[in-house]
Amino acid sequence: MRKRSITSYDVATAAGVSQSAVSRAFSPGASISERKREQILAIAAELGYQPNAIARSMSTARSDQPQKSGMVGIIVTRLEDPFFSQTIALFSRILQGRGWHILLFTVDSEAEVDEALAALMQFKIDGVVILSALLSRHMAETCHAQGTPVLLYNRSAPGLGVSAVQIGNQEGGRAAAALLCDAGHERIAFLGGIAGDATSDAREAGFTERLAEAGLSLFLREAGDYTFESGREAGLRLFARSDRPDAVFCASDVMALGMLHAARHELGLQAPADFSLIGFDDIPAAGWPGHRLTTIRQPVERMIRAAVDILVERMETPDLAARSERFPAALILRDTVRTVRRG
Repeated sequence: MRKRSITSYDVATAAGVSQSAVSRAFSPGASISERKREQILAIAAELGYQPNAIARSMSTARSDQPQKSGMVGIIVTRLEDPFFSQTIALFSRILQGRGWHILLFTVDSEAEVDEALAALMQFKIDGVVILSALLSRHMAETCHAQGTPVLLYNRSAPGLGVSAVQIGNQEGGRAAAALLCDAGHERIAFLGGIAGDATSDAREAGFTERLAEAGLSLFLREAGDYTFESGREAGLRLFARSDRPDAVFCASDVMALGMLHAARHELGLQAPADFSLIGFDDIPAAGWPGHRLTTIRQPVERMIRAAVDILVERMETPDLAARSERFPAALILRDTVRTVRRG
């Protein structure tokens, strides 16, 4: 026969406390003395009790007690992208260190964010992080009305009352353009993300702005979808031309690595001998010996720690106003860009 699961009632009986005390012992920020919390947790561990986090959050939400569910919702697009996988892992680790666990929802496009957020709200989450996407004004107001703080990561939405942490995308684009202009490149191309993507648009805006200041216009433009394969295909289109570009700035490292693969292994070209190449993000693979990709770095861990600080602050003090923080991008010079003008 199946062994009966240990319940909070069993823990409460063994510890000589109420079931609500057991619930508070497992709830971050709940009102309970540290001594009693440790006593209850020790007895729970001895009995082999594990609380049902989702059930606990639902029952807490139905009560009038200002307890926390202990869960933060995260909505992300492009989870297969190494940059986002790394970001989610760091968010999870840092939030767990602060006493929260994540409930992850993936969406295929920004258009699905509102639907995912509405589903997350049913689990009575304490807060939500939306990665590289936006929510509607209606959902922002719904979250505010329910006291659920929202933080946008790598996006901003002035006027919606949500917090934001982002990288200086335009500044990063300008730094990439300045490096290529200083090296004497003239046929400079850009590989962007999907149409309407705000991150790609901001990086391109800074890039073309700096080119214009140097008296140059964009030589060619391609679009991808932030995958290795789309970067490879764009590389084949660009470098198979008789008037191929002499430099390319890509809106992400993953696409830049796809382009580098196409150039080296399918077209017999080398960077920086035949062209210069810059990515954006500085994912771990960008620095591998076989790649050594010049890129624009996002200080991911610093950004995520700041995001968690802001979100936890608002989860613990709901009346606090939303706030935003922007981090500077940093040029990481490796081996795929020539840095000296040719004769």
